[in-house]
Amino acid sequence: MIGIEQLFGFGPHMRRWAEQMMSYAVADRVRPVIGQTFPLERASDAHAVIEARNGLGKTLLLV
Repeated sequence: MIGIEQLFGFGPHMRRWAEQMMSYAVADRVRPVIGQTFPLERASDAHAVIEARNGLGKTLLLV
């Protein structure tokens, strides 16, 4: 996680941070929070949740 103040200098660090997060994911040190899932037929509902910022965590479409 990074704070909003770190976004100003994000560009030069992007590759290093991405590599670090990928290594954490491989080591099972980070896991995304899946807040809600929708079947593909309800993709419009999933988009509505995201656009309204009503979702917690990640919103997944199940195919």
